[in-house]
Amino acid sequence: MCYDNLMKKELKPYIALCDAIGKLFYPNVEVVMHDLTAKTLVHIVNAFSKRRIGDAMLNDVKDIAALKEDWVGPYDKINYDGKRLKAVSIILRDSNNMPIGMICINYNTEAIASLFESLKGFLQVDDSRQKTPVLFSQSWREHMDESIEKYLSANNISLAGLSSEDKKALVLFLNDEGIFAIRNAVSYLCTVINVSRATIYNWLKTLRH
Repeated sequence: MCYDNLMKKELKPYIALCDAIGKLFYPNVEVVMHDLTAKTLVHIVNAFSKRRIGDAMLNDVKDIAALKEDWVGPYDKINYDGKRLKAVSIILRDSNNMPIGMICINYNTEAIASLFESLKGFLQVDDSRQKTPVLFSQSWREHMDESIEKYLSANNISLAGLSSEDKKALVLFLNDEGIFAIRNAVSYLCTVINVSRATIYNWLKTLRH
C-alpha cells in the first residue's frame, strides 16, 4: 500500500476501498487510483505493474470526462512482463457529478488460466477412451434401464411391442453394452421382457458359435 499525502481530499475515502480489494484478492490484483485533476497516480496496492506514486496517467482526461458510464470494462491488458491481465476502471465523481478520480483494478489471470488448462485436460471427455465399467456405475438397474431405452428408441419400438426376435436382439445389444457383467442382471431382465433365464442364456450362446 502506498498513497500520496497531497491527494485531493475527496479521494481519500476511497483508500480503504482500494486496500480492501487488494487484500481480498492478494497477490493477483493490483488496485490503482488516479487523481484526474493532477493527472497522476495517487494510490496503489499490490503493485506489480512497476507503476509508482506520482506517475503520470496513461489515459487522456478528456476521453475519461466524455464517458457516459461510470465504469469501463472488463477489458484485456498485457503487463510489462507479458502476463495477461483483466481490468476494469471506475470513475469517481464529486458532489457536482464532476469526474475527479479513477480506480483501476488489474487482475493477473495467469494463475487462473493455468488452472483452467489443467482442469480442462483433466475433465475433457474423450469418446475414444473405454467407458466406465458398468460394475462401477452408481445404480446398475438405472444403467440397465437406460440401455434398454436406448435400444427401444433407436429401433422406434416400445417394450410392450417387442417380438421374440426383438427381445433376442435386445439381449445381444445389452451384452455388447457389458450389462451381463453385472450380477443379477439376467434375473432382472427376465422380469422386464418376460422371458426365462434359459432363453436368455441360449441367445447369448449364439455369440460363442
